[in-house]
Amino acid sequence: MISRVLAAAVLLLAFGPAQACMFVRDIPPEAWYQWSASLFAGEVTKVEEDAGKAVDTIAVRITETFKGPTGESATLTMPVRLRKLCKLDLPKIGERILVALNDHNDSSWVPLSDSYSERMRLERKP
Repeated sequence: MISRVLAAAVLLLAFGPAQACMFVRDIPPEAWYQWSASLFAGEVTKVEEDAGKAVDTIAVRITETFKGPTGESATLTMPVRLRKLCKLDLPKIGERILVALNDHNDSSWVPLSDSYSERMRLERKP
């Protein structure tokens, strides 16, 4: 069970703000699979904004696993600065998102449409 994952700004530091945001927003399904160690769809169950720590926390009930270990839930944190830089809105409770975690415990998430879910399924390797 995936319990806690801290989202690091490694992409931001490694590639610069524009590339980090492009990675999160415009990545094709095959690139998600290459970058991630764990890749899943989930429904947002809780959203917290912690201004004091400058992080957003998103709790997710996992509904489908595309790659990696399975679990029931995950909790992600993202620096507010990175989220705002990438012009990502905080998801709403009940919203479906795609979550990717890599071997370095970096994470990314994006809203997930039905059509993109299907593209993810088609790219999945047996």
